[in-house]
Amino acid sequence: MDRTASIGRLVNLVVPGGGLILVGSELLGVIVGLLFAATAGFALAATLLIPADVPATWRGLGIGVAIGTYLGAQIRFAQTLRERGAQASAERRRAALRAARSALLEGRVEAAWDSLAPLRDEFESDLVLAYRAAQVLTARGDGSAALVAWRRVRRLDRHRVYRREVLENEQALSSANALCGEDRVSEAQDA
Repeated sequence: MDRTASIGRLVNLVVPGGGLILVGSELLGVIVGLLFAATAGFALAATLLIPADVPATWRGLGIGVAIGTYLGAQIRFAQTLRERGAQASAERRRAALRAARSALLEGRVEAAWDSLAPLRDEFESDLVLAYRAAQVLTARGDGSAALVAWRRVRRLDRHRVYRREVLENEQALSSANALCGEDRVSEAQDA
């Protein structure tokens, strides 16, 4: 979609509505294109072909509406790209969570971790991703990283949905890490 979006931007600058058609919003693109063609046609005719027959107020209004339609087409194109990007991102997130959950249920811990890997940047702000990552790290037996992950879940879980599970895992991991001498996780990471 990146290449199509880049080409669509250029097309939309030259033919307002054309970019929308290229990225898959055909009906909206046709409507925007027709609206721009009508307003631009009126503005050109009123200004260049028959200026004596069209009052100055109407010419100014025609030019203003044509410019507004052009700018509106550019704004609508950008909004469409943002909406599609957000939808694609949400679908990638859902697919990764489904794959990780399925892999965990089947006991394929590394496959679960690989499913979440593309979304690591979002662990700090997404409670569900942080929770699933904590589960996977715990299943992997990575005590220090799992403890950090469960503390992240506790920090993100404002409604305490996972409170009991977080407490159980933090206690178990703290005890296991203390026995192994691996408890290098500082309380500063809680903040």
